[in-house]
Amino acid sequence: MIKGIYTSALGLIPIQKKLEVVANNLANVNTTGFKRDDAFVGELINAKTLFRDGAIDPTVKDVLQKTYTDYSQGPLEETRNPLDVAINGDGFFVVETTDGVRLTRDGSFTLSSDGILTTQTGAVVMGRGGPIRIDNMQQLKSDSLVIDRDGTVKAGQRIYGQIKIVIPQDYQQISKVGNSLYSVSDLAVLHEVDPQSANLRQGFLEGSNVNPIDEMIALIELQRNFEVGQKAIQSQDDSLAQANQVGKV
Repeated sequence: MIKGIYTSALGLIPIQKKLEVVANNLANVNTTGFKRDDAFVGELINAKTLFRDGAIDPTVKDVLQKTYTDYSQGPLEETRNPLDVAINGDGFFVVETTDGVRLTRDGSFTLSSDGILTTQTGAVVMGRGGPIRIDNMQQLKSDSLVIDRDGTVKAGQRIYGQIKIVIPQDYQQISKVGNSLYSVSDLAVLHEVDPQSANLRQGFLEGSNVNPIDEMIALIELQRNFEVGQKAIQSQDDSLAQANQVGKV
């Protein structure tokens, strides 16, 4: 009986994890450059292998809680803002934050007070030769700033730099750290994209690749499964309580 309760309770753990993932996807449906996650649930053989000294084996928890990120392209949304840039294809922008180098697909850029190209949160956007500085932006009309498909930033005849785009050797070597940023385990795994093959779109932003309808359907199904699991536990708990009462007679 107790084993049955343990087994039912264990079944709720992956459902709870997937619920958290789906809820986070829905919360970021309008987040620029967001990539949806999904939870991976390992195949569990039997309850006996899952418990050690009355608790769930920590290695099993790792299997239940693994997630993976779907890096497929999100829709391109036109903004007409000359400082908005979308990557149409693979790759990431490289930005320098107070915590070090990070990657992002969020190209909603701006200029700092001294003309440095940055993200909305102040991280410096890295070019192929370092930060990109537009020192005479106040004298330029906003629509005169051009960002070519290869990342070249220019106005008139003057070139200010070229936005760097990189691809990780293995996507498992990068991880989300919030605010549409990714950390990388080793900078050596990043490969710079050949500018000739880059495809940047000025005046566009990449939307989230979350499909809200699919996520809502998944959410409803998971909630139903969770309720079924809870009822199973309650039913077994009630049966156990009745058995205990009989034993006392």
